[in-house]
Amino acid sequence: MIYYTFLLTPNEVVEELNITGVKAYPLVQTLGSMSFGFSQGWINTRQTTIVIISTDEGIEGVGESFGPARAIAEAVEGYCAPMILGKDPFNSSVIWDTVYGYLRMNSQKGILIEALSAIDIALWDIKGKVVGLPVYKLLGGAYRDKAHAYATGLYRPNVKNVKDALVEEALGYKRDGFFAMKLKIGHASPEEDLDILKAIREAIGNDIKLMVDANCAYDATEAISLAKQMEQYDVYWFEEPVPPEDIEGSIEVKNNTDIRIAGGECECTRYGFRELIRRRAVDILQPDVCIAGGFTEMQKIVAMASAWNMQCIPHVWGTNVAVAAALHCYAAIPNIPGKINPPEPYFEYDRSPNPLREDATYEKFILQNSYIDIPQKPGLGVTANIDFLKAKTI
Repeated sequence: MIYYTFLLTPNEVVEELNITGVKAYPLVQTLGSMSFGFSQGWINTRQTTIVIISTDEGIEGVGESFGPARAIAEAVEGYCAPMILGKDPFNSSVIWDTVYGYLRMNSQKGILIEALSAIDIALWDIKGKVVGLPVYKLLGGAYRDKAHAYATGLYRPNVKNVKDALVEEALGYKRDGFFAMKLKIGHASPEEDLDILKAIREAIGNDIKLMVDANCAYDATEAISLAKQMEQYDVYWFEEPVPPEDIEGSIEVKNNTDIRIAGGECECTRYGFRELIRRRAVDILQPDVCIAGGFTEMQKIVAMASAWNMQCIPHVWGTNVAVAAALHCYAAIPNIPGKINPPEPYFEYDRSPNPLREDATYEKFILQNSYIDIPQKPGLGVTANIDFLKAKTI
């Protein structure tokens, strides 16, 4: 990958770029014995869609979309691509609004917005490479130069003794230096979940933060009852206790527990987050740049969160392309609330089995003392491994 840096004088102008190609790589990898469960079922494959956008100057951008790979790839190439070919990638906001305007009649959430997310990420990658700056600087600058990473894992393993396996996994994250970790609940009975939560808390001690994620497993009554019992184990947040459509239920849970309520990973665009924010349905917002609309829309969501003084912690669950994009978002999130020693936002670092994660890019991310450095190279700071993408494309 060639990085183009233009050092401009006041009288110089960069000629307009033109988008000449949009290629989607739908990736699927079966997990076999590494399959794992959560509240909605078993995950037997990992899949994602990587998007490469080409320009007439030879500069390429990479993006990623969350969601079903085949459907996302068709949405990118068959639906969105004809609307952006020939456009200038620096007009990313104009492109976003134009494409969304056409999408509005068909889908205001879901697959088409996820496809637009990958396209938008790739456009910002191009812009960063053209001007020789990392994306976070284009977003307004870094409030922090490294991300405080917590481990997302502790899904239900397909083994006989689930509790012992999860305790051992939790101890592994502690040995790896994570300051916090997240446990999945809702697959089993509340009694079994509480037993596992207790065992993990006792194993890792009280110095490590512990979150739980139900992935929409309960109604408000069940969630409140469970939350009250979990409070004794010092749970830092309770993620997605009810389905995302149940805003009233989320408010009810939030008003009946001392545990912070987190949510928003399933939401798309500023319009979806508007109600979560306006009604204070959660304590912690979790937009995903690969779902919610890319960098262009994340800026608007974060601005609304700041205006309402609500903490914003991005959701991340993809390859290193998604990790890189989320790191740039994380760096540019303002301190909420602003003060001399503001609370440090956390960064989600998925450790669940994913054979696609590391090899999708040539660059790797390294955890050091529970932190990951923000990429500093132009654009996203990662280079797509095209040979790997081609080999894994379905």
